[in-house]
Amino acid sequence: MIQAALNGNRSEAWVPKSTVAIVQAAVSSVLEGAGSIHFHVRDEYGAETLAAKWVDEQLAALKSQLPHIPLGISTGAWIEPDLEKRLAQLQSWTQLPHFVSVNFDEPGCHELARLVSAKGIRIEAGLSNKEAALNFLNTGLQANCIRILLEPGEQTLGAAISTVESMEALLRQSGNSLPMLLHGFDSTCWPLLALAFERGYETRIGFEDTLVLPDGTKANTNADLLKAAKAVEGGHLKAGHHK
Repeated sequence: MIQAALNGNRSEAWVPKSTVAIVQAAVSSVLEGAGSIHFHVRDEYGAETLAAKWVDEQLAALKSQLPHIPLGISTGAWIEPDLEKRLAQLQSWTQLPHFVSVNFDEPGCHELARLVSAKGIRIEAGLSNKEAALNFLNTGLQANCIRILLEPGEQTLGAAISTVESMEALLRQSGNSLPMLLHGFDSTCWPLLALAFERGYETRIGFEDTLVLPDGTKANTNADLLKAAKAVEGGHLKAGHHK
């Protein structure tokens, strides 16, 4: 499964921020093979938000166009730093995503995970380092999760892979049976996407993770990135076929 991560907290003009642009990007990404959609909800000014007005509007628009595609949004602490306000916003949603990503290196992640679970929303457990993995394993909420995100933030490949391997070791020791999705950011995006295919993990691609194609040229759309990712996947499938 390749997930499309449409926008993240990017500010560039060509990154989708309006409801119309987010829907267009999602539909075109699915046409290029995306199996699920992850996006950061934006308000009328293009700023990230968890307010019900925008969450409900954008999820309703996406569900009408992509009724069979799993849709997920970020709950990052930077979007609403006040934990009580963030929890109140999540509680007020009437259009529910199929899943949300919860970053287990953030304060309040346990409370947030319990709240979304109570609303019937599945969780992508975002793990950026060994400490986050330990925090996740200590929650006891694995049954409420749809997958684990291995998402190292280091910008040197060796350091990023070292972080991934430390998390993998902890998860193996815990007997983890959840699917794992591996992805990087910026300089590690394409190498870690290739590593995900090599290791048989799910992965993701989109403007949240990179603005450029594997050759370093600017990507014009999320669909361009999906198309390039499928080409990388195809290369790994061919390599596996000849082994």
